[in-house]
Amino acid sequence: MSRVSVKALAEFAHRRGHIHYRYQSATLAQEGISRQAAWQRGRAASYQRERRVAASFGDLEVAGRIDGYDPDAGLVEEVKTTRADAARLHAHMGDVHLAQVRLYAAMLALECEAVAELTLRVVYLHPEDPRETTFSEQWPRAELIAYFDATCGVYAAHLAALRTRLAVRNRQLRGLPFPYAKFRPGQRRLAKHLYRGFREGVDWLVEAPTGAGKTMTSVFPALKAIGQGELDRLVYVTSRTTGQRAAEDALAATAGAGGRALVAVTVTAKERVCFDPGTPCDPDHCEFARGYYERMPAARRALLDRRRVVREDVEAVAAAHRVCPFELSLDAAAWADVVVCDYNYVFDPVVRLQRLDNPLFARVGLVVDEAHHLGERVRDMLSARLPRPLVRAALAEKRLPADAARRLRAVDRALAALAKAAAEPSRVIAKPDALCRAVERLVVAFATDPALDMQACPAAAQAYWQALRFGRAAAWAEAGAFHYLHSGRGRDYCVQLACTAPGAHIRRTLAPFQGTVRQSGTLAPAPVFQRAHGFDAQAPALASDGGWEAERLGVFAVPDLSTYYRDRESSLPALAATLGDVAAATPGNALVAFPSFAYLAAAAERFAPAGASAMRCQTPDMALAERRDFIAWLNERRGCQRVGFVVMGGVFTESVDFDSEALRMVAVVGPGLPPRSVLRDLVARDAGRAGADGFDIAYRQPALTRVAQTVGRIARAPGRRGVAVLVDPRFAQPAYRAFLPARWRVTRVAAAGAAAAVAGFWTR
Repeated sequence: MSRVSVKALAEFAHRRGHIHYRYQSATLAQEGISRQAAWQRGRAASYQRERRVAASFGDLEVAGRIDGYDPDAGLVEEVKTTRADAARLHAHMGDVHLAQVRLYAAMLALECEAVAELTLRVVYLHPEDPRETTFSEQWPRAELIAYFDATCGVYAAHLAALRTRLAVRNRQLRGLPFPYAKFRPGQRRLAKHLYRGFREGVDWLVEAPTGAGKTMTSVFPALKAIGQGELDRLVYVTSRTTGQRAAEDALAATAGAGGRALVAVTVTAKERVCFDPGTPCDPDHCEFARGYYERMPAARRALLDRRRVVREDVEAVAAAHRVCPFELSLDAAAWADVVVCDYNYVFDPVVRLQRLDNPLFARVGLVVDEAHHLGERVRDMLSARLPRPLVRAALAEKRLPADAARRLRAVDRALAALAKAAAEPSRVIAKPDALCRAVERLVVAFATDPALDMQACPAAAQAYWQALRFGRAAAWAEAGAFHYLHSGRGRDYCVQLACTAPGAHIRRTLAPFQGTVRQSGTLAPAPVFQRAHGFDAQAPALASDGGWEAERLGVFAVPDLSTYYRDRESSLPALAATLGDVAAATPGNALVAFPSFAYLAAAAERFAPAGASAMRCQTPDMALAERRDFIAWLNERRGCQRVGFVVMGGVFTESVDFDSEALRMVAVVGPGLPPRSVLRDLVARDAGRAGADGFDIAYRQPALTRVAQTVGRIARAPGRRGVAVLVDPRFAQPAYRAFLPARWRVTRVAAAGAAAAVAGFWTR
């Protein structure tokens, strides 16, 4: 027996019309409940609220709750609370709203043979305005039942095709062999643990080094669990595009091993696949939004037929059917066995993929790749900023409607009042209630004003989205985990709602999944990451050395060269000389990572690598083509010695593959602690109140994780070797060493002997 809600059934079979940003979210749920209850107060004794109904069509069970039913009056009501113009909302979504009330009425007719005819009414209420807008129609019993049967028939046909595919999928995955010739060391043990975790709903934290095959280690047991009926779907989230490609490669390998019926969809960020960047999702401006729901079903079928759906597939099918590529990828993902996407589509409350909540794929496993990023990424997702310069730029736009300008001026006045009252820059403030109220009114006005042309007013559009996120963040902010801060003065003033402790949100987000895996090559020490992610310090964790041979990586700490900010100028000559010497002692290319572009530039001016044929420096805002050229340059094997200067935490030190035959050495200049700030001090304070070491979570963990990720660019394949040189006295301190992988054997050397130590490693 398959179950579907009335709302989902109505949307699947009867959705028509366009995509429109104004109608994505009408009101908050609580607003709708309270407004509807007030409107229904005083009805006749026969009037039934939240009336449960259910009916069957073959083995399909349809269920739902009717907002209002009066059997004496023969009246069925579907109530929608919205701040949008009711007539415009009905023109946009009326097909679905009417379908809902018709299905409810049909189910009442099936339930009671005495029902001969019913009055159907869709009612639109405003959360504050007492007026109502209604659309009514009369339906006889026979026509209602025929409508129900026809609607269910559309869904049942889709369901039959899906079941046929899923039966083939499960049979293939049940017998799926490991897609490679053999398991890597430790890979089979991890895969067994993760399979049981998906079966039993365990949340695992998994650390394994680069080259251990983490992606396949988590994907393969999840697919086997699907084949065995333990899971229905896998969601694989990444923090970078390179992680998505690794997941796509693993899925392609399983398809080649026999999992051809598996459907996997990669969701690419909207701004990267949009056919008309900068244009609002409005049928008056975008042809791919106009009439989307008429053309989408055929486009979705064509896309899902491709099985392994990546960005190029989405763009090709969307162009052929003239539909929005981003929305098409989401509609296809709702019916996919594996969904590969960015963190924000799972953890961000604003952009979370609600379409993945499909009862036919109820048991979902989750893999969080590069999980060392998770805490900071979620902290950023839950935070919001409202800068006054953006509001003033919006006010300066000449085509801004009067009501929108009035709401923006109210926000600007609230910001100006806060700026005037500011006693000191960059500090914590109490919740700015007046600003929050002004923001709420602005969001409502912008979302419902038909005179506002977002394309003609780009600054106003940007201010709207910033205000929308700020308002929503104010609604989900929890005491003790969020703080209001301000910075700047006068017209440069900015208010920020900052999340300092995302662990509770991470834990709540993971809870509905049927087993989760948070994996990375740098998750040491595990208790720190467990606490940061909202778990007990002793929560289940797995670690594997991946068959790591200590001889593959020589790690040398140079504690007698200080990179503390106060010492940088005086130590630059010795630092440059040491870097040149260790680069010359390395039979290959080298990557030197700095904590900032300023430090990089200062060192580059003094750097004269003995014997190295060339050097290049990363620059801020490098174009994609420049990045690719930089990587290709460092991957050159022609017996030359090349040195690349980069910054830690950037595009060249995480989630990028260098040729281990070409890149042989990484030097890390300083641990790269984040600069002291009010926000990070709040993070440390709140973590300390929760029983953790606040300095560890706010400063050491992000810094040392970047160090380990940087070193992870070398010796990435079995049998490859590399050298890491860590320059700073803190690398010899236990408090810092605790965050470096336990498999590293760190040798202390003086700066004067560093080149000899590196040369000795290569001659062993």
